[in-house]
Amino acid sequence: MRLPDLLSGAFARHTDRVALRCADQEWTYAALDRVTGALAARIGRECPAGRRVLVVGEHTAEAVVWALAALRSHAVYTPTNPGLPAERLAESARVAGAGLAVCFDDEGVAKAAAAGVPALDTRRIDLDEAGEQATPACDSPIAYSIFTSGSTGRPKLVDVGHGGLLNLCRSLRRLLDIRPGEEVLQFASLSFDASITEIVAALHAGATVAVPAREQHSWLGAVSRHLAEHGADLIMVPPSVYARLGDQAQRRVRKVQFAGEALGKAEFETAVRHSLVFNAYGPTEATVCFSMAAMTEFGATIGTPIDGFTALVRDPETGDLADSGVGELVIVGDGVALGYVGGDPDEQRRFSEVEGRRAYRTGDRVALDRAGLTYMGRVDEQIKRLGHRVNLAHVESALAVHLCVPVAMVQLGDELVLATTTARGGVDAVMARLRQLLPAWEVPDRVAVVPDFPLATSGKLDKGALGDLLSADTEAPAAAAGGTELRRVLDVVTEVLGAEVAPEGSIFDAGASSLAMMRIQVKLTEVYGQQAVEAAFDAMDYDFVPTDFLKHVRGEEVTREASATELAYRQATAELAELRAELPLLRRAAPAGPGLVLVTGASGFIGGHVLERLLAEGRRALVVSTGTAQRLRTAHAARFGRPSAELDEVEVIDYPELARRVEQGSGPAVDAVVHCGYEVNHLLPLDRHMNANARTTALVARAAAAFGARSFAFLSAASAGERFTDLSAEALAAVGDPYSRSKLVCEAYVETLATIGCQVASYRAGLVYGHGPADTAFLRQDWFSALLNLSARLRAMPRLDGLVPICDVQLVVDALLAGLHRAPARSQVVVHRTYGLDDLLATAGLTADDVVDITEWFDLARDSGADPRVLAATQAALGGRGWREARRETDRELLADLLALLGAATAVGV
Repeated sequence: MRLPDLLSGAFARHTDRVALRCADQEWTYAALDRVTGALAARIGRECPAGRRVLVVGEHTAEAVVWALAALRSHAVYTPTNPGLPAERLAESARVAGAGLAVCFDDEGVAKAAAAGVPALDTRRIDLDEAGEQATPACDSPIAYSIFTSGSTGRPKLVDVGHGGLLNLCRSLRRLLDIRPGEEVLQFASLSFDASITEIVAALHAGATVAVPAREQHSWLGAVSRHLAEHGADLIMVPPSVYARLGDQAQRRVRKVQFAGEALGKAEFETAVRHSLVFNAYGPTEATVCFSMAAMTEFGATIGTPIDGFTALVRDPETGDLADSGVGELVIVGDGVALGYVGGDPDEQRRFSEVEGRRAYRTGDRVALDRAGLTYMGRVDEQIKRLGHRVNLAHVESALAVHLCVPVAMVQLGDELVLATTTARGGVDAVMARLRQLLPAWEVPDRVAVVPDFPLATSGKLDKGALGDLLSADTEAPAAAAGGTELRRVLDVVTEVLGAEVAPEGSIFDAGASSLAMMRIQVKLTEVYGQQAVEAAFDAMDYDFVPTDFLKHVRGEEVTREASATELAYRQATAELAELRAELPLLRRAAPAGPGLVLVTGASGFIGGHVLERLLAEGRRALVVSTGTAQRLRTAHAARFGRPSAELDEVEVIDYPELARRVEQGSGPAVDAVVHCGYEVNHLLPLDRHMNANARTTALVARAAAAFGARSFAFLSAASAGERFTDLSAEALAAVGDPYSRSKLVCEAYVETLATIGCQVASYRAGLVYGHGPADTAFLRQDWFSALLNLSARLRAMPRLDGLVPICDVQLVVDALLAGLHRAPARSQVVVHRTYGLDDLLATAGLTADDVVDITEWFDLARDSGADPRVLAATQAALGGRGWREARRETDRELLADLLALLGAATAVGV
């Protein structure tokens, strides 16, 4: 489907919905259809068919309207950054062979005239009065052309075809759950291809494109204020932009898709507290978006390919392609661009075909497996500055032409230096000229004049020797004082504060205020440009240190932090080594006869039933609890109708006391351990589980050794997986959520007891029910019982994936206590019955007509006033796939009993 047809279809489907909104102005789909059709005809009259039309504007609703008009015209839409220097814009127009420039102000018109391109001044056209005219047909194979983000010293234009756009729109609508009527923020400059997803994908889904009103100098400030006041259903922004948004703005975003640069842990952890989080990856050469991941915990994943794409990795030595492994990412599919305009032959060779499909070598190094893609950096020699790839050799080539002098770009640590043998007018004049010629991300940090360029024996420039020469030069007094660039920044700070600050000191330590920082930002914007300064201030997190500012302007790379899963695996490996060394030293002889049973989690639902069974069988128990002894005894007696005097004989200690007894070797003889004590919270991050649940389990394992236990039963979770394997980084990463991953770690801790002769059993139980009237308090935060109750009340059941595994509490207790009477089965899954969607419908009194998508169900539940904490737990629990194997080991109708207990009209946790 061609892009104009895609847009026309969207306009026809959503006629009366609001398509575009800015401040107090809005256009319905019908109105936007009429206006953009008329403006497309106007473009068609002034630009020859098939020629490129430059749209030199951004960040206004009018610019979006004209962009859509250009997309629907018989010209080729080519957005251009209005902030480019005039010479760079002229070069862009030359490469594009532009037939028309759509301009929004006097500066744009003047630049177009200087470039020799006819200008259409939009200020002379009233959008509201544009007459209805037929939209010209588009016969070009190019959907749009867009300049890359500055990886070379001269403009490089990408021609993007129509083939991948429908897949892009459909995939984003599905993956991001974009719904008719939702508001999608239009943040990106039109010159960045991210704007295509914000505008075209949103309109395809029937959403409203919301453009913040720009009433102040900073675009980012306008965006933050807009979100704080109005919120948004979806924003698509780089992590550095998100971090700069105000707290209230972040809180009012329902879904955030990160893209454009590596996602940092701090940005993810902030976003996941307020929003659904997605991480996307896609070069311009792959129709904006190639892969996406829905993220519930931090990691380096860039997800899996969207519809229409295939990922391959290329071996750097042999050039062979494979569907797994580590290497250069090769993108295959209809969404691969048609090629470059203005690129050299080496760059053009990045495009090829694989089995008859277009392919593109990205230059990005990735790890590819069944779980998806992990980004591992660049394979070439390009550097990254301000989120843009910069090829130093190409910048050198362009500058040598413009400056008419020999130049060389050298990176010295964090500093980018332009070396030259001649600086006409002085280095300050050269730096001023560079800012006119180059975008901010390509401007060097300083200019250095050298007597001559050192040459290698081959006669070529010896950059190693030149780097040594420039490094020696930095030891000169002027450089030691900070150089020209640092001096310029310090002068700005001094002018604002009225006092000097140390190059590495914070202005706030010198008594500056937030207002002073804003004034410094405005003044530095005049020197470095708005985009560069906003990115640097964002990276400094609302502080200002002169040397740090320059480092951020240089766009230095940030080393990827280890993921939470990687850190957990390292922690688990170290703990396992300690356990294997300590347990033989702690081990004492088992008691001669039936001894105590150590129980954890006795104040919980399952642990309470374990303790009650022990009391009924006349076994003595030592209970380890996080609560007080009196509270546990009182609650248990009331729950099970047992005389409180019978609980007085149960010894109750806390975990610090357990640790003390292990350390001092003063614990009682214990026959068996039943470990049920675990904080069941799918929303806790993995590090919290590791430092709480996992650490506690390691302590209980040490106690089992120190107290001579013959057997150890651990209550694990079926969500840890259906198969038992040794703990490994791969096995841990394959488990769906942090809670279940921590269960896997704890199983490994418990398993170490087998090396000293203790009989170990880990029971992976499904959802455990069989509550009595006194157990209803345990259901208040239970996600599945809440789902059933809400579904019955809302008359809507979410479409679940797979089966739901259920256990009867009494049968679970039988398994946990099996070691008291015989050798327990090792590492078994305990699922007594599974329920499919049909079973759940029947239980809740619903029919197939009441089944809705999961996202729709959550919308209904939120509107009903359900407890957000329960819904959050439900959403986390439904994030993985359901159980696959049907089981029926009991005929007890556990779910029917559950609803009967709760009462069909009583919603749990609402």
